[in-house]
Amino acid sequence: MTTMNKPKRADGWWYPWIFVAGFCIVFPVNGLMAYFAVTTWTGLETKDYFNQGKSYNDVLEQRARQDALGWKVDFGYENAPVADDPRAGVFRLHFTDKAGHDLNNLYISAIAKRPTQEGYDQELIFTYKGKGTYIAKATLALPGLWELRYTATRGEELFKMRSRVQIQ
Repeated sequence: MTTMNKPKRADGWWYPWIFVAGFCIVFPVNGLMAYFAVTTWTGLETKDYFNQGKSYNDVLEQRARQDALGWKVDFGYENAPVADDPRAGVFRLHFTDKAGHDLNNLYISAIAKRPTQEGYDQELIFTYKGKGTYIAKATLALPGLWELRYTATRGEELFKMRSRVQIQ
C-alpha cells in the first residue's frame, strides 16, 4: 500500500492573514469613529478664525486699554421663576471705576450663549437701575451652563467681559 503524502505547507504561510485580520479590525473601528464624529458634532466653530488670529495684537491693545480704565464689574444671576416659566431669571451687573465709584451712563450690549450647543443664543437688554447697577430679565431655553458676553461702552471707553452661570 502506498500512502499519498500531502504537500507540506511552507513555513510562514499564515503571515499574510495577519494583515487581513488587522484590516478587519481597523476598518470597522475607523467607521465607528467617523460615525461618532459626524453625529455628535454640536456645530460650534470659530467664525473668521484666520482674521481673528491676525488681529490678535488689536485684542491685546484693547485689553491693555481696558485694564488702564480699572473698571470692575460684579456679575450676578438670580433665578426668578414664575408659574408658567421655571427658568425665568434676572442678570445683574454692577460697575465701579478704579476709585470704587459707581459707573452710570453705560450702554451695555450682551448675549447669552450656550457654550456647548448652537442655536440657543439670546440677546439681553440691560436697563439702568441706579447706583451703577444694570439688570436684564431673561428666560433661557435650556438648563445648564451659559456664558454671558457683554460689552459696556461710554463714549470712547470700552469694557468687554465674559461670565459663566449655571441655570437650573
